[in-house]
Amino acid sequence: MKFKYYKVLSAESLSPSTRFDYGPYLPADGKPGKWLPKIPNAKLRQEGYYASRYWNFWYVEGGRIFEVELRGVLRGSSCGVEKQVCAEQMRLLKDVTEELLPMLKSGNLCGNSTSNNTGLLNTGSGNIGSSNAGDFNLGSRNTGSLNDGDFNTGDSNTGMDNVGDFNSGSSNSGSGNKGHRNSGDCNIGSYNSGSNNVGNFNSGSFNKGNGNVGKWNIGDYCSGFFNTQSHAAFMFNKPTKFTQNSVKLPRWLNFANCKNAFEAAPDSEIEDTLLLPNFDFQIFFKITGISKSDFERKLRRNL
Repeated sequence: MKFKYYKVLSAESLSPSTRFDYGPYLPADGKPGKWLPKIPNAKLRQEGYYASRYWNFWYVEGGRIFEVELRGVLRGSSCGVEKQVCAEQMRLLKDVTEELLPMLKSGNLCGNSTSNNTGLLNTGSGNIGSSNAGDFNLGSRNTGSLNDGDFNTGDSNTGMDNVGDFNSGSSNSGSGNKGHRNSGDCNIGSYNSGSNNVGNFNSGSFNKGNGNVGKWNIGDYCSGFFNTQSHAAFMFNKPTKFTQNSVKLPRWLNFANCKNAFEAAPDSEIEDTLLLPNFDFQIFFKITGISKSDFERKLRRNL
C-alpha cells in the first residue's frame, strides 16, 4: 500500500523547525513545485528533508499542509508507528490545507472518530495533550496508548521519545527499561546495549555494574562472562595495575579536538600525560597525531 506523505510549513512558507524557506519551491498554477536540491548524505535526525503520514503531529497554528513526493527515503526503527521519514530529495505536490483542516472541526482525523480529548489534533480518544495517535496519553505526539510524556512510539511509557512499551525514562529502544537511552529490554540504568542489565553503559545482558561487555558479569568494566572482579586496564597495549574506573586522564584529553586542547592545556596537565601508565610516544602519536617533539616544544625541554 502506498501512503501519502505531508509537509507542514508556517504561514510564511518556512519550516517550523529549521526555518528553511520553501517559498521558491511551492506548487503554482495547479502544477507541483520544483524538486528541492538533493542532499546525498541525508540521515535521520540530521540532514535531509522530513515528511510524515501524520500531518497532525506537526501542524502549527496558521500553517499550510502540502502533499509531497520523496526520493531516497530513509526510515527509522520498524517498531511502533512511523512518525516521520527523511529523504534525500522532496517536492511539494499540492496544498491540501483546505482539504484536511476541516477534519479538526468535525472531530475526524485520518478516518478515525475521536472523543473525550483535552487538546487538539488527536486521532484517538481520552488524550490530555495534542497530536496523539492512540488513546489515553498524557502528553503530545505519542503513537500508542497510555503514555505519560511526548513522542513515544508504543504503550505505557513514562518519559519522552521511547520506542517500545512500559519504559520509564527517555529515548529507550525496547521495552520495560527504567532509565534513559537503553537499547534492549528490562534494563535498570542508562545507556545499556542489551537486556536485563542493572547499571549503566553495559554492552550485553544480565550484567550488574557499569561498563561491562558480555553477559552475567558482576562488577565494573568486565569483559567476558561470569566475572566478579574488574579487569586491569590496558594502556598503550600493555596491562596496568589499575582498574579502568580508577584511571584518571588529564583534563585536556577529554576534548574531541585533542590538538587544540593540547596547545591550550597548562604545562602541569601535559606533564601528567607523560606520567600515564606505560606511556609510549609512538603509540600516542599514532592515535592523536601529537609527537614527542610537540611535547618538547610545549614543555621547552628535551624528553
